[in-house]
Amino acid sequence: MGSRSFMNCIRQSLVSTTSIIRWRLARFGSGAFLFALYVYFFIYNGPVGSGPRAQQPFQPQLDEIPPRIWQIFFGYTPIDEFAPALQTWISKNQDYSYTLMSNKGADDFARKHYANRPDILEPFLQLKVHVLRSDLLRYMILESEGGIYSDLDTVVEKSVRDWIPQEMRSKVHAIVGVEYDQLDREPYYGMNERIQFCQWTMAASRGHPIMRKIVKKVVASINETAERQNTRIADLKPSDEEVIQVSGPVIWTHAVMEALSEGTRTEISYLNITGMTEPRLFGDVLVLPIDGFGAGQPHSNSTRDENQGPGNFFVRHQWKGSWKHGWNN
Repeated sequence: MGSRSFMNCIRQSLVSTTSIIRWRLARFGSGAFLFALYVYFFIYNGPVGSGPRAQQPFQPQLDEIPPRIWQIFFGYTPIDEFAPALQTWISKNQDYSYTLMSNKGADDFARKHYANRPDILEPFLQLKVHVLRSDLLRYMILESEGGIYSDLDTVVEKSVRDWIPQEMRSKVHAIVGVEYDQLDREPYYGMNERIQFCQWTMAASRGHPIMRKIVKKVVASINETAERQNTRIADLKPSDEEVIQVSGPVIWTHAVMEALSEGTRTEISYLNITGMTEPRLFGDVLVLPIDGFGAGQPHSNSTRDENQGPGNFFVRHQWKGSWKHGWNN
């Protein structure tokens, strides 16, 4: 029963109770009225002073992660080099819809889904830097439509249907994977956080709080960067490090950590993630250990030997890093 229907029931109960008091006061006294108040304040709103329930915004029931695969190609490198990897997503996920989004398609998508949100639409349409557009677009796609996003330089090893353990399937509405885990070692060169989540592959139900959060965060970060550089969004020329901070894995990691904390009503930190070897559910978010999306790396206890077979590897990143060259043209 939705909150509006429940409220109507409560109002009807209060009206009915008021009638009983008027007509049968001697028999029932104020007991029914007090009972109705108890139902409203304690069952619907929670105990007085309970705080979290009263302060939490209403969260609509989320659908399952839809069987839709999304990839983005803005044409600044030849598509041929990505064709074999791209084909794995289609051949290993039959019955899933597949969309390869172009630059024009990105603008059309944004206008369709964000027409009533100019604070998101206008900055996106102004962006000329391909990597910033690609980063923001993947978040917008999953917020608006849901499904699975993965970069073109990724190879899927197992069908998406096999990513979620059987006993968790009814509970999962988002999937994220660890990219970097510092463990008890010195920080690896180029890494900014003790735990970092990859954003080359991700999945979510339409409207998931993680995606709502990251879209807002990235747009705010883009606006702040333009203001700091005293330039227009259309004229932004960020460094590689700024890209990582403004729209890439650093801001994504912050958004995921915040969403995990809010979803579990517990303060989640790297201590809850570090050293994971099995998938773990935080609220409705499935967090995969390093080999889920991040095998083949020289850190984080990532499995590097490709001859070991697929094992628990769901996606392999080929590290073409095409965004680091040509994106500023």
